[in-house]
Amino acid sequence: MKNRLLSLIVIALIAFLVVVPVPATVAQEGEQILLYGGNQDIDNIDPAVGENYSINAALRSLYDALFIYRGNDIEPHLVESWEVNEDSTVWTFHLVQNAVFHDGSPVNADAVVYSFNRILEINGPPNYRWSGIADENTAQAIDEYTVQFTLTQPFAPFIGTLPQLFVVNPAIVEANRGDDFGQSYLREHEAGSGPFTQGRWEIGNLYEFNAVEDYWAGWRGDDHLDGFVWIIQRDPATQLNSLLSGETQIADTIAASDADQVEAADGYRIEINGGFFTNTLKMNNQGEYTSDINVRRAIAYAMNYDALPEVQDIPIQILPGPMPLNFPGAVEGLDVPTYDLDRAREYLAQSPWPDGGFELDYVYVTDFPREEIPGLLLLEGLAELNITLNMVPMLWPDMVASCADPSTGPDIINIYTLPAYLDPDAFLYNQYHSGQWGSFNSCSFYRNEEVDRLLDEARVLSDMDQRLELYAQAQELIVEDQPSVWMYTEDQLIAMNECVQGYVYSPMYPVTVLFQDLWLEGCG
Repeated sequence: MKNRLLSLIVIALIAFLVVVPVPATVAQEGEQILLYGGNQDIDNIDPAVGENYSINAALRSLYDALFIYRGNDIEPHLVESWEVNEDSTVWTFHLVQNAVFHDGSPVNADAVVYSFNRILEINGPPNYRWSGIADENTAQAIDEYTVQFTLTQPFAPFIGTLPQLFVVNPAIVEANRGDDFGQSYLREHEAGSGPFTQGRWEIGNLYEFNAVEDYWAGWRGDDHLDGFVWIIQRDPATQLNSLLSGETQIADTIAASDADQVEAADGYRIEINGGFFTNTLKMNNQGEYTSDINVRRAIAYAMNYDALPEVQDIPIQILPGPMPLNFPGAVEGLDVPTYDLDRAREYLAQSPWPDGGFELDYVYVTDFPREEIPGLLLLEGLAELNITLNMVPMLWPDMVASCADPSTGPDIINIYTLPAYLDPDAFLYNQYHSGQWGSFNSCSFYRNEEVDRLLDEARVLSDMDQRLELYAQAQELIVEDQPSVWMYTEDQLIAMNECVQGYVYSPMYPVTVLFQDLWLEGCG
């Protein structure tokens, strides 16, 4: 089995040695245009709908929010000052008065209220942050530059949710409202006030951002970019070769096996940081086979966790349950599966298919070996149970679309998740509350009424000790139900030319960068 596995992995890796040429840039002499090798498309820039690492990088560039993460800290951005009452239900924010949208109109309290209510009404993936604590009466404009949020329940981590409240220009949305509240338009067109505007926008190829020279918030560094181009490069070999040839200045998912080559090259550096970026195999809990808990447990015990650190191209830490232990509220000592084919057979024997004899689909991002290789490991394990695993590569937008409904959800799908704020709610609610079905985060389509109750109750309590107790109970129940295969967190590795200045690692967006804080110096 080991030789066959290694052969499969070698074949998978060889497939990534084809180098795709980098599109020509439109940079003029003297301009600071950063060329960024990005693994993932930016397929939806509607702040009420789009959410993943690449989309969020674009949203931070095109829009402004009330707060922003820089490094380990959360900073006020559109907010000048704020107050909160004792039970964390009424939050009053005084806005800066010089922020303007790209058409010159003011970013005021009415725009904040409009943007917040639009997110609630559309109820897309970003809305989980405010589910159960806000309604159409929550946000109110007190005066032109004061907005007040009266939550329906106390919610102490409220500020942590506000970096995702990107403010849209109401006039532009209304002019393109259509019958879907502007979703068709905003999917590929911005209506923001951020440090960049859109240039060329070629889904599947490249995305261009042009700096707003007189950006209202100014620039943090000694200088700033005139723009950047996010170039789709789906495999590590292309990213490496483009970086070292000078065709790009940053590569966001370089292979760890190539780190020494980058470090040895004159004028380049590797940034490696730990964090909360989590890989999970989500099993469709409503599927034909994976709706059976014994099948799910058999799958979980068939995964060779011990081999993962050896075959993955980046340092990883195997998950001890639904949350990594370095995250607030994680429970130690949970009874999670290990690689044990005998236990897997025991659980399968308790299912309606004791001898296997069925097929499952394993969906992963096309040309992304970090997601393909775990599938190859699982394929080997399930073969021992007489279960066939079909490897199904898909583009990320198609994967997201497949998670819209249990009927289209894959049997097993490899999903990376990242908490939006430093609270257990950010890790558990969007993945395991049944009200969140429809997002890629909840592609397991898991439902447990007691877990729903615990998560609903915990997110509105102000006493942190009480909240942590409820989150601990929820984690224990989730582990009993085995809705997913908990894989690992991975160190974040990003490679860049040393001419890139201003980079600061943030665990809240570990895979990419805060483009408005960067500039180029001596790129040649």
